[in-house]
Amino acid sequence: MKLPAEMLRLLNGEKLCTLATSYANRPHAFLMVFTYLSQENLIIMSSRTDSSKVKHIEENKEVALLFYNTGKAGEPPISCTLFGTASIVPTANDSYYRENHYEHHRNKGAFIKGENISIITVNLRHAVISDAQDRVKTWSAEDKCSQEP
Repeated sequence: MKLPAEMLRLLNGEKLCTLATSYANRPHAFLMVFTYLSQENLIIMSSRTDSSKVKHIEENKEVALLFYNTGKAGEPPISCTLFGTASIVPTANDSYYRENHYEHHRNKGAFIKGENISIITVNLRHAVISDAQDRVKTWSAEDKCSQEP
């Protein structure tokens, strides 16, 4: 499953995204530090185990992630909204994901390796990519990238 170049540029070049959840029929948004694990095509994040985002994911695993670049370093502005299924990785099985996340964000160790920290993974299913000229592409884990009409 090949990801569009614009999507890869965001996933490999950015550090922050917005995690959107829904809980008790209300939307919520959280700023998150993320790591893209290309070999598994998933996103890794971490959060306090007692946080509202962990509670939301435990109740509703369907999430959206917003990634964007405002045009820094001469790159054109672009945004990508990814849709997927989130999981709270059991502590007994989280060391591989925790270490990968820490390798990308050593300055955030307290938020990754600290006590009472859960590892969250998101399997990517679908994405909508938009540029500054409002050109929109969609991507699906089942299909190839396609240009919207």
